[in-house]
Amino acid sequence: MKKRFSSFTIAIVALLGILFGGLLSWMIATRAPFFRSSFIRNLSPIDQVLELISEHYVDSIDLRELQMRLLPKLVEELDPHSAYIPREESDLENQRLNGSFCGVGISFNTLIDTPVVIEVLPGGPSERAGLQAGDRILKADNHPLIGKKISPDSVRSILLGEEGSVVSLQLLRKGQSLAKKVVRGEVPIHSVDVGYMLDDSTGVIRIVQWSRNTVAEFLDKYTQLRDEGLRNLIIDLRDNAGGYLEPAIRLSNEFLKEGQLIVYTEGKAYPREEYKANGNGVLQSLPLTILLNEYSASSSEVFSGAMQDHDRATIVGRRSFGKGLVQTAFYLPDSSQLRLTIARYHTPSGRCIQKSYTLGEGMDYQLDLQRRFEAGETFSNQMDSLRLSKAPRYKTDKGRIVYGGIGIMPDLFIPADSVGINSYYLRCVESGTMTEFAFLYADSHRGALSSLGSADAIVGYLDDNTSLVADYARFASEKGIELRPGMLYESKDLIRSVLYAQISQYILGVEAFYRVYYASDAMLEAARKSFKL
Repeated sequence: MKKRFSSFTIAIVALLGILFGGLLSWMIATRAPFFRSSFIRNLSPIDQVLELISEHYVDSIDLRELQMRLLPKLVEELDPHSAYIPREESDLENQRLNGSFCGVGISFNTLIDTPVVIEVLPGGPSERAGLQAGDRILKADNHPLIGKKISPDSVRSILLGEEGSVVSLQLLRKGQSLAKKVVRGEVPIHSVDVGYMLDDSTGVIRIVQWSRNTVAEFLDKYTQLRDEGLRNLIIDLRDNAGGYLEPAIRLSNEFLKEGQLIVYTEGKAYPREEYKANGNGVLQSLPLTILLNEYSASSSEVFSGAMQDHDRATIVGRRSFGKGLVQTAFYLPDSSQLRLTIARYHTPSGRCIQKSYTLGEGMDYQLDLQRRFEAGETFSNQMDSLRLSKAPRYKTDKGRIVYGGIGIMPDLFIPADSVGINSYYLRCVESGTMTEFAFLYADSHRGALSSLGSADAIVGYLDDNTSLVADYARFASEKGIELRPGMLYESKDLIRSVLYAQISQYILGVEAFYRVYYASDAMLEAARKSFKL
């Protein structure tokens, strides 16, 4: 027989349930310490700190913004090349590496109070719309751009946009106002910007970064030079800090024989993966010299290391940066990215050229180049003998000794040129006054200079202006750079070279700058002579 509960008992149980439920609700609502402690203990330390800040900090905090500020600092505790890249920077970085963006196809500067078109990219949207170098951009759509100092980034953000969209430009050309409508389209970002013959048989091609279009652009330049009689090639990788690994592998393939190892990568979560030449390269017999300096890194070192280990090229210049880590991009929901080191790469001889680093000590790592300068390494071939004695040794195919853990050591060392560099010259460079003076000169003489048609002709024209350096010195003085006659005399040739090169670039483009500035470059000359050794 079932036992019956009295109405009193039922009432007591109901009351206890109500009281317990209310107590539980109160603990949750008020986050009573004895309840919250068990909840917090189940979180990671980072989440615990964020939760405690959210609940107890004296002021209201945007927790998401705080997390976004913490992410870069978290990743900085890893190796020096892992990085968190915010969405805005991520988009620009992807455009750079992918080799194109959507815009109007001009380069410009904002040295005066109005953006000025410096170059109209061939075949681009602005060329089709009829823009010309020297045009002032007074207005873009409803954005006035005249009469105030505006940053390049601000102008760029106005000119960029969706493919097929139209931007209305109000221009000033030779004192006359005119309107142009430009249909935005894909604009290439060239990774190979220079290619010309130094003499009847030797040519130079410069690669400024390793992007998806690098190999195609390189082969286009090579074909041009081959048709001009190319028999010896110099590849200039100075200041090329890297980019994608894949184009460096593909370009190596053009120079190596079938089966020769180009590079292999290996990491904790990524088993060893080898990349070998397939034998279809079209440049296997072309004599090759490569230029490197302390800013050449990553994919530039992969390519140079493969050529050096197989004795395929002569390396001329100075010790490279020493980056032997491979990153991959992991995209987060907000389109930002974690660029995470996943492996090390090794050259064919087995060496990893990554220089030493300490986790979380990124600043010390970046100061390595400064220490090289202070130790005189860029001006002398005598590298720290203790460091070299500790570096792992490897051998090339022909038995030459090469080193791991310190970047790529050149086969032929060329010191940095310090002639003419003094405090006055450095002040002129840092102030930007040489760039501004060169632009103003080019702009005021645009008609005469443009008609000359070549960098050599522009140099001849400028040689006739014997007062150019003195005119610049007066201009710099008016901008607050104290005139130091003795130092000006010491640096006059260097200042003249920079002014000539920048004026040439404003008229004819970046290749003209290279031709003029490096006309008497010791590294290029040594590379040219290396083919006769």
